Amino acid sequence: MTYNIPESIDELFANGERSYSIIDYTIPPMDNIQSMEFFLDQVGIEDKDIVEADGTQVYLKHEKYTYQMCIDAGGLGDFYSHGYDVSIYKE
Repeated sequence: MTYNIPESIDELFANGERSYSIIDYTIPPMDNIQSMEFFLDQVGIEDKDIVEADGTQVYLKHEKYTYQMCIDAGGLGDFYSHGYDVSIYKE
């Protein structure tokens, strides 16, 4: 199993635009919507951090930053390998 993800929302924002991944054959298979929920849970994202959630795309806010982060979840070839592209979003 390989978890290439930030440890917290603080680290996610500090890292800026980046791609992350979770590859884990020991957990139940997930589609992209489920993998987004899993990612948010693993990073410790709370409801108060979420500006908008639309299945495979989530916008986050952070009190220390003037911009939002957009996370897009996608598959990496099977239901056990998941990718997450994080980009900076400015209104």
